[in-house]
Formats: sequence, structure tokens, C-alpha cells
Amino acid sequence: MQLGAWPRRAFPYLIAAVGGFLIAYLAIFLFAFPAEVIPDDGILPNVVGLNFGDAQMSLQKAGFHAVEGEKRFHRSTREGVVLEEDPPAGSRQKRGTDVVLAISAGQRSAEVPHVTNMTQQEAKVAIENTGLTMGKITEAMSDLPRGYVIQSDPAAGASVPLPASVDIVLSKGPAQLPVPDLYGRSLAEARSMIEQLGLHVGGISRDTSSIQPENTVIGQIPAAGQNIANGGPVSLRVSRFPPPTPIAPDTFHLAPR
Repeated sequence: MQLGAWPRRAFPYLIAAVGGFLIAYLAIFLFAFPAEVIPDDGILPNVVGLNFGDAQMSLQKAGFHAVEGEKRFHRSTREGVVLEEDPPAGSRQKRGTDVVLAISAGQRSAEVPHVTNMTQQEAKVAIENTGLTMGKITEAMSDLPRGYVIQSDPAAGASVPLPASVDIVLSKGPAQLPVPDLYGRSLAEARSMIEQLGLHVGGISRDTSSIQPENTVIGQIPAAGQNIANGGPVSLRVSRFPPPTPIAPDTFHLAPR
């Protein structure tokens, strides 16, 4: 056997041995120092302004995990768009980190409630309970009793973005109103009844011949039951006791002793 042939035959075995040694060394090195060899962190991409689905894909490609966070009403950002990410974009984070995304719930809105046939106060409570506010209040003739809501703007059932207000129209009552029977009522009570109907007190005359209590209604024009234009006048005649007639001093005489 020639001595020169042995090195040539041993060469493949030598290469295999060296390669095995290097592989074993590299495995031990990677096990002992993984962070120094394979980077385990990365820069968070900016996903603000993306839909949640697109933001999720972008984060996954970078090695992070998207988590849907709180939903916030936003006046100018449509629903489903990322408003904020935590940790913030551009920061270096460990791959696999959860990134919490705050999502827009869109413009906050409210549905206009049904307020017809309600009083002004009832309508105000119903409107404010939805997050809306009471707007302008106007009046118009209607078959509904005076002071009741006959319509709203926006109309009932409409969905409106907040903040917003609702205007209402109150009934002034029918164009023609029957005059109530005021006989025997006090002047204050009769005035209140007239004004609640949408009429007003016209003239007031005093009758000193009546035996009714002071300031009691003993007559009215128009008569009870007659129709009168909405806002028209009702004149009243009320009782009044005349002041006692003063006695002249010279009418007193001393009896003779």
C-alpha cells in the first residue's frame, strides 16, 4: 500500500468530520446565544387609519399579534378604522407581542323619539333621554289641545348624528273655540280658564247690585258654548260690593239730659 494514497482516501472522511463538528458547534452556539444570532424583536408598523382587517394582516407580517381593543365614537373617522395602537407605532418590540388596537365606532347618533300628543315638558324629557337637546319651539293652529306637540323636526324615527337638537311645534288649539261657562267662578279662576284655552280677557265690568261674593263672574260675552276665534276676547261682568255710604258728622245729635 502506497503512503500517498491514504490522505486521498481519508479526505472525504475529514470533510465530514469537520462539517459535523461545525454543525454541532453552531447548534450549541444557537442554543446558548439565540438572541445574538436570530433577532427576536422588530419595529411595530403604523396601522392607524387602516381597517382592522388590514391592520391585523400588516402586524402579522411583521411578527406581531393584533388584539381588538375598545371602540370609540369619532366624529370624522368611519366605523372599523384603527384610531390608536398600543404599543405605539415605530417602537421596537419583541415579536409575538400583542398590539391592542382602538377601533372607531363611527359617528355617535340617536333616534328622534315620538313626541306628538305630548306636552312641552314631556317632549323635552323624551328628547333629552336620547342624548338630543330641545331646539326651537313654535306654535300653529291644530285640532289638538293648546300646548300639545303636533310635530317635530327632524321627524320621529330619524337617526341623527350627535350633538343635535330637535325643534317642535306646539298646538295653539283649533281656529274656533267654544267659550266655557264661567258663571259663578272667581275672576282669577275665570281668567286662568280663558287664557289656557288660548283666548284672552276683554273688558271687565263691575255690578254692585249682585249679592254674589266679591269678584264673582255673573255674566260673560260671548255666552257659554258659543264659538269664538282662537285668541279672541271674552268680556266679563263681576260682582262688586259698593263701599258703605259715609255718614255726615252733623247727623249725630246728643240726647237731652
